[in-house]
Amino acid sequence: MISGYLSSQQDFVDLINGFLFNKEGVLEIYLEGRSIELYIENGFIKGFYTETEGLKAEEINKKSLLLYSLFNILDNPSVLFSFKNSPEREYHFKLEEPISAEGLILQLQLAYQEFKSLLNLIITPYATIRVLKPFENMQNYDGRTFISVILTSTETLISETRKLQELLRASFLDIGQFSTPEVGKRFYEVDYIVRDVGIKNVNIFSVLESLRMSKFTGFINIYDNHSNYELYIQKGKAVAIYPYNFDFFDFILTPQADPVMDVVSMPEEILNKFILKHSKRKLISSLPHNFIELGKTFIGIIKNGFTGLLMLQKANERMYFAYENGALLASLLEGKKLKIYNAEPYRDGFLADLVPFEPMENFLEVMHLLFINAVYGVILKHSNQMVQSILYHLSSSDLFKVVEGSIYFRGDPRGRREEILGFLSFLLDVGYKTLSKNKLEEELENSLHPYRDIFKVLEIEEYARFWNEGAVS
Repeated sequence: MISGYLSSQQDFVDLINGFLFNKEGVLEIYLEGRSIELYIENGFIKGFYTETEGLKAEEINKKSLLLYSLFNILDNPSVLFSFKNSPEREYHFKLEEPISAEGLILQLQLAYQEFKSLLNLIITPYATIRVLKPFENMQNYDGRTFISVILTSTETLISETRKLQELLRASFLDIGQFSTPEVGKRFYEVDYIVRDVGIKNVNIFSVLESLRMSKFTGFINIYDNHSNYELYIQKGKAVAIYPYNFDFFDFILTPQADPVMDVVSMPEEILNKFILKHSKRKLISSLPHNFIELGKTFIGIIKNGFTGLLMLQKANERMYFAYENGALLASLLEGKKLKIYNAEPYRDGFLADLVPFEPMENFLEVMHLLFINAVYGVILKHSNQMVQSILYHLSSSDLFKVVEGSIYFRGDPRGRREEILGFLSFLLDVGYKTLSKNKLEEELENSLHPYRDIFKVLEIEEYARFWNEGAVS
C-alpha cells in the first residue's frame, strides 16, 4: 500500500500512468470532504465509486458522475490519496470504456468549463428547473434539480450542460426554486465576541449573564501565564469546564495575575466535537507523522462513518477536523486565534490525535467538587480527628485525592456522579456529627457566599442547596 499527496493535475496523471501503470488496484482519493475510489488496471480507470448525490444507482450516467465527482481536483489539486493492490469491488460503477489518466483530465477540463458557464446562470446545481414554454422531452426537466438532470442524462456531461445553457438563454427554462447552499451542506462560522480582554477590566458576571440571556453557544477561554481554563456553554447553560477542578471559580473571583479572556461562539454541532480535544479516550494519541498514512486516515474516517475529531499539531498550531458520521463538518485552525479554514493538512512534522465522539459534560461534577471542598473546609476547622477519618477514607479512592488541604479528582469524573454524591453525603454525615445541623448549614452558607454571583448567572442556585437531603439522594 502507498499513500501521499497530489499537488497538481500532472501529479495525478503521473501517478496513474507512471507508478500504477503495471498495477491493479484501488486508488482512494480524499477530496474536499469526500472519498472517491478509482479502480485502475494497467494505467486505465475501469471503475469507480463516489457519492451518488441522492440519486438511484440505476439512473446515473456513470461517466458524468465520475467527471462531476472530480471537478474539485481542478480548483484544488492538493489532495490525499491511498493505493492498495486489490481486485475491483462489487459496489464499484463499471465503465463501459476504460479511460486513461490523460483522457480523464482532458475531459474534466472541458466539462468543467461548461459547468462553470452553467453555474453563472443558475448559481447552484441544486436549484430546481421550471419550464416556461414547451419543447421536446420537457417532462425530463420540469421540477427537477439541474444536477439530477445532468447526472441522469443519456447524453455526455458536456452535451447536457451545453443544452441546459441554451434552453436557459432561449427562455425555455428558468429557476423554479432558488437555494444557494448545496443540499446537505451547512456553512459554519467561528466568531470572537471578546478577544484578549483582561478580566480585571470587565465585569465577568455581566458577561456571563449576557451569554446566558442570549442563549450563547461556544466557550470562554480564561488564561494567564500559569493557568488556562475553558468553560463550555450550550444555549446559555454551562456544560463543562476543562481542566476539571474547582479552582476555576476562585481563578475568576480573585485573579492573582492578569488573566485574559476570549469568548468564542460556534455552532453546537462543532462545539461538541471541538471539546473532544480534552478527551483522554483516543484511538490515536500524539502519533508522529512518519508513523501515520494521513491519506488513508481521512479515507477511513469517511468509509467507516467516524464521528469525532481528528487533531494535527505542529509547533504552536493545531488543525481540527470535526466529523459527523464520516462527513466533514468543518476544519478549524488554532494558532493566534481559532478560525474556520480550507487549507490543506500538514504534510510532515506533525503529531496526530484521533478522538471518537463521547459526551464531555462535566460541569455538575465540578460543581459538586466545590461543594465537597466547602464541607471539608468546615470540618477541617473543627475536628482534626474527623479529618483523619476522611483522609483514611480517601486513601483507598481512585477518584479523589488531597493536595495541600484541598480535594481534587484523580482523573476524569464523567460518569461517576453517584460516587461523587455518595462521598458528598459521607462528608455531610461527618459534618453533622462534628457540628449541629444548623451550625453546619450556617458555616456552609458563609463558605459559599463568595460564589453567589456565579451561581446566579449560571443558574445553578439549586445545586448550591446540596445539604438538602433530597438534593444528594
